[in-house]
Amino acid sequence: MPYPVVLIALSLMAGIATADVLFYQRFIVPAWLEWAAWGFCILLLLLSLLLWRRRDRSGFRSWLFPGVVMLFFASVGFMRYAVYASEVHEAWNAMERPPVNRGNPDEFDYVRWRWIQGEEDTTFWMASAKREALAFRERVETHMVRLGMEDETWAIMAAMTLGDRSHLDRETRDVYAAAGASHLLALSGLHLGIMVGLLLAWLNGWLLMSRWRKPLGVSIIVFIWLYAFVAGFPTSLVRAALMTSFFVLASLLRHGSAPIHYLVLTIVVMLLCRPVFLFDAGAQLSCLAVAGILVVYRPLYMKAFERWRFQIFWLERYHLLWPAKIVAVSLCAQLLTWPLVAYYFHQLPTYGVVMSIVLIPLTTLILYLFFGILLLSCVWMGGAVFLTEGLSWLVGAQLWLMSQVAQWPGALIHDFWSRKAEPQVVVYHNRRCPALHLIASPEQSWLLMPEPEQADSGLAFIAKSFWQRRLTRRPEVLEGRSAVAVKGFKAVMIDGSGEAAGSSGERVGVNVLWITKGFEGALLGELATRYAPSLLVLDACLKPWQRKGLREDAERVGWSTYDVAEEGALRFKLGAEGPSQL
Repeated sequence: MPYPVVLIALSLMAGIATADVLFYQRFIVPAWLEWAAWGFCILLLLLSLLLWRRRDRSGFRSWLFPGVVMLFFASVGFMRYAVYASEVHEAWNAMERPPVNRGNPDEFDYVRWRWIQGEEDTTFWMASAKREALAFRERVETHMVRLGMEDETWAIMAAMTLGDRSHLDRETRDVYAAAGASHLLALSGLHLGIMVGLLLAWLNGWLLMSRWRKPLGVSIIVFIWLYAFVAGFPTSLVRAALMTSFFVLASLLRHGSAPIHYLVLTIVVMLLCRPVFLFDAGAQLSCLAVAGILVVYRPLYMKAFERWRFQIFWLERYHLLWPAKIVAVSLCAQLLTWPLVAYYFHQLPTYGVVMSIVLIPLTTLILYLFFGILLLSCVWMGGAVFLTEGLSWLVGAQLWLMSQVAQWPGALIHDFWSRKAEPQVVVYHNRRCPALHLIASPEQSWLLMPEPEQADSGLAFIAKSFWQRRLTRRPEVLEGRSAVAVKGFKAVMIDGSGEAAGSSGERVGVNVLWITKGFEGALLGELATRYAPSLLVLDACLKPWQRKGLREDAERVGWSTYDVAEEGALRFKLGAEGPSQL
């Protein structure tokens, strides 16, 4: 069977993807189905063993055995995902408030993210282990603060060394993203390679070839997984730790194999342990980056070596080849990840490959200096404090350099395939800053808000995810107004500042009557005598008892209602035939 590990990986992926279509947010897998499916897997396993032992000269076994093995692993992947789905469903059903999406346009899919992340393991040993890891992080943070490390420097170092990105502000993340250096803030094979390289440098080359080779190899594997544990097992680091462990084990056993096989074996182990890794953006980007290096860079380097052998030897002798190597490796790593980066983040950094010539050596120096400071502080605090100042300067220089790159022309390519917004009306699900957005075209739109002065701060996340992608001009905020009408669509806002004017004794027909922040009135009182809405919209900022009372009142007068807090953001499409709900 050619490339057996590859076929196993593909079969697992097929089974997991099929189960995701069936079980994602739908139902809990019945117990009988789980037992039946596992029984089917066992039968397939026994059948594959029988086929393996059978000698069939007709070639029947040559195609049947691989088919049975692939079906077996597809079934295993299917049931691993089904069991995972059942556990997550059970955990969510026990929650008072299960995760929900707010339904705003182009919004981050929070429910899918929570589904992929799963629920926290609450077993005693795992909870104790996580507490110890968090306590270790806090001790390191306290120690570095005592050495005089600045807050911004520590936020970056905590992300680079411990996988803790909770201290990073949005500005810093955006600077790294615009410079194409977000991978420096996510623990991955780059960081692990730097640290393992430092460990090997301390051990010296002759030790690795001596009789201590096996104990040292085991020690390296233990170090890798202890570090992954302290970092909280981020997906990219788990992939790197698994792959590095396989390389070390292969060298200890003196077993040579193509490096791509170790990557595929790593993927198989990760999918068996946690099937939703297949849908994790970090796992996908990490594996594709390594695949790009292994599949593209190595063959290109070998061909270049065969053609320009003496030139390469000369450049290596004077250490002049490393800039070209860094650029080539970065380019190959990003070659396969660019489509996914564009899909997930809707932007592409253009200078990331070139900047890697500076950023990767600088990051290596920063990491070595950080760990050197930790060791030195155990014996000489004065020297550690002095080096901490140098570390803060290096981190500041790196951040300054990337902020300059982010301002270069064409630093980011935004949404080169995004469609512009069609004419529509959106009532955003935003408790802190309610807003009704009427879009006539990408160039012209208006915001109706109870607090217009909060538009910039309260709608910043919507501006980044939706407006910047779909609109060519920022919406106009309507101040001092409580009604808007465009293309035959009429909306009236009812808040605490007063009501839109309507003729005395005459009911005004509107498409949307939007009750939002500050409303304290009664529906069956003045409102019912002044308006005849097609739809009564209750904003998410209203209190639960208010929404309940308004729904009951609306039902008595025969009004249709839409509860944004329960049903998510409301969207209407505006066309020649009138408004229609999206």
